[in-house]
Amino acid sequence: MDRLAQPKDDLFENSTMTFREHLDELRHSLVRAVLWLAAGLVIGLLFADRVVLFVQSPLQTAIREYMADRDLFRLGYDPMDPANAPLKEFLATNALVWEIIYDVPDEYQTLTMDSLVLSSNVNDPASAAGTVEATVKSGVDSNLSEANSKEKSQPKVETDSASEDRNPEADSILEKLNFTQGSIKPVEMAKLLQSLPDPSVLKPKVQLRQNKTGLSSLKMEEPFMIWVKAGLIVGAVLASPMIFYHLWSFIASGLHAHERRYVYIYLPLSVLLFSSGVVLAFFVVLNYVLTFLLAFNGSLDVAIEPRLTYYVNFVLLLPLGFGIAFQLPLVMLFLQRIGLFETEAYVSSWRLAVLVIFLVSMILTPADVTSMFAMAVPLVFLYGLGILMCKFIPRGRGLGTAAYDPA
Repeated sequence: MDRLAQPKDDLFENSTMTFREHLDELRHSLVRAVLWLAAGLVIGLLFADRVVLFVQSPLQTAIREYMADRDLFRLGYDPMDPANAPLKEFLATNALVWEIIYDVPDEYQTLTMDSLVLSSNVNDPASAAGTVEATVKSGVDSNLSEANSKEKSQPKVETDSASEDRNPEADSILEKLNFTQGSIKPVEMAKLLQSLPDPSVLKPKVQLRQNKTGLSSLKMEEPFMIWVKAGLIVGAVLASPMIFYHLWSFIASGLHAHERRYVYIYLPLSVLLFSSGVVLAFFVVLNYVLTFLLAFNGSLDVAIEPRLTYYVNFVLLLPLGFGIAFQLPLVMLFLQRIGLFETEAYVSSWRLAVLVIFLVSMILTPADVTSMFAMAVPLVFLYGLGILMCKFIPRGRGLGTAAYDPA
């Protein structure tokens, strides 16, 4: 049998380009790739706000379900009981939380508009007070004090307010004054509480209120930078075909025909594995991770105030780690083809491999058991897939060897 032709060692033997010309070609390829990235960024910025809202949805859903479970438990219900599912769905869907308030009877209500301290942009307090008196005559609701009475160290109270609607003219005056916050004077509040003959007069009530806890920002420029980052990611995804085309066109010029076939065969599999890891992380694992972290914070009675930058980075890094880790079968095949490992070594070292997989999963995922197992278990199956690929994919002309490869 005739021996097969061996690949030549000198990749540039028949090349007519000089080293300087290769550098120029690399520069042109990089410039074209950057231009496509810039074009993708322009398009990505148009959808960046939607992307930021989209990545927030798993967090908002997890927070609502966590608060619904917590409130059901505090009210004496079993959150896992199917009979309580309609109530849980009602609380989670409407982002409702319950709280206990104490209603002060009408006969003890002594507060007036003069009892309020209102902040405004008006520099003249007397003028502001006169305008407030005018709004009282116009029928402004006395509920201006209710939202901020919680800042005092006294028990929560809910004052009965008039049911009539606000006067549009009075609301216009308040809007011009830009009243942003109101509170009760401590002296007036003390008088009200001291007028109560007995604390038992206060009637406890349970009320439901909306609590749409979401992402917060501690810096003025933080939302803008996240918007730009989201636009850059979207732009990179949209422009990636052309970016990879220009980079590949430069690399392919230095490869033999059989070496280029490697890319055409294994690149689609690599993309499929990476996409599978990303989808698994974002649509399945992320929900369990958020649920675990929220429950753990709740067990320590820690307030939940997620920050925009940290959460977006977390959402981006988790799927990226899964996508890279899911390249395990191709890495195993590559190491077997270049002769560093044999298939029998993979089979005999499976216990050590499982240990390494769990260690890598612990590093690439947040500090929780759920995400670690969610990555480690699929990787164990992918390790088995890598063994099958090494064993049953026929060899062709190998990388730097005389063997034959599938191409």
